[in-house]
Amino acid sequence: MKPETEQRLGTLEVLLEEEIRYSLPCHEDSATLKPYAWDGTIKGQFTPLNLIKSEGWIIETDPEVALANWLWPEQNGLASSRIYLYRKDPEKFLLDEHSKNNRYQQYSDLLKLLTKKIKKLQAFSFSYNSHYSLFVVVGKVPDSQRWICLSSTVPQETPKFINKVIHCSPYKEQKQSNLEAEKLSKIEKTINNMIKELGDIRIYGYYDGGYRHIHHYSIVLASGNSQEEAINNALLKSGLVEIYKVEKFIIQGNGGWGFSVEDREFDQDNVTNLIKFLNTMFPKLLFYRFCFWDYEHLYILGETDDSQQDSSASYVGVAIHSQFTYNP
Repeated sequence: MKPETEQRLGTLEVLLEEEIRYSLPCHEDSATLKPYAWDGTIKGQFTPLNLIKSEGWIIETDPEVALANWLWPEQNGLASSRIYLYRKDPEKFLLDEHSKNNRYQQYSDLLKLLTKKIKKLQAFSFSYNSHYSLFVVVGKVPDSQRWICLSSTVPQETPKFINKVIHCSPYKEQKQSNLEAEKLSKIEKTINNMIKELGDIRIYGYYDGGYRHIHHYSIVLASGNSQEEAINNALLKSGLVEIYKVEKFIIQGNGGWGFSVEDREFDQDNVTNLIKFLNTMFPKLLFYRFCFWDYEHLYILGETDDSQQDSSASYVGVAIHSQFTYNP
């Protein structure tokens, strides 16, 4: 680790010696801020996918396994196997057997097409724990430098908190969901049309106990000039990854969200010093949100000046890991 990166990380470790906790909406047990550093000289270029790899949240699997995972929420009408409904279908939108069979055939036809026409086809599973996994299928378009990646969308149990808890603005726009705006090959147009025919359906999240969470579920298609770029774009479109630019910090937001000032051991000076350090040392702070259904992984990072090359740049900041609390 280069001197400047090591120095800033050391300062953060000192600032966080006394525990500073942070509360997210519907996360009753606030999480402790942890110092975090990405050493570009060792880990290479910082991207959401490379961070996921470094955290061990990805494994390779088979396209058939991905298909079964995409179908499970449709067949069961649930975001996760952890969810239990006291009434079988309170909103009356579960698929009937005829619809299930038709959609199963559509998914099977999609997989057959991918297997036959797309080169270097691979599938990956993204998971933090056994409660939820996101599966993607990625491959190379024949006679082209383009890669495509298909993913299901991520049901997010936590209400949106950007600009309420952490004041941010979008940093990277997601790729257009309407791929017709791009010059597509015949096979890409066929795949895109098959996904359009599937459309989206509704599934249950945490519904009972007054939560009434309902999610729209679908398959999305993204592209890129490399396998990694296609996967990164798919993760953005799916909702697993969100990237923002931090505008400002607040001590505490509505409903107690933000820094946990109600804790007995809360020292506002510690929080003020932390915020001042981040704002002073990093003119541009980026906020990365990784949402595995009901579990949040948040990284607020600034780039150090160790390298002029993006491929080896290092980043320092804080990480927050917190789980949605279902309390019916």
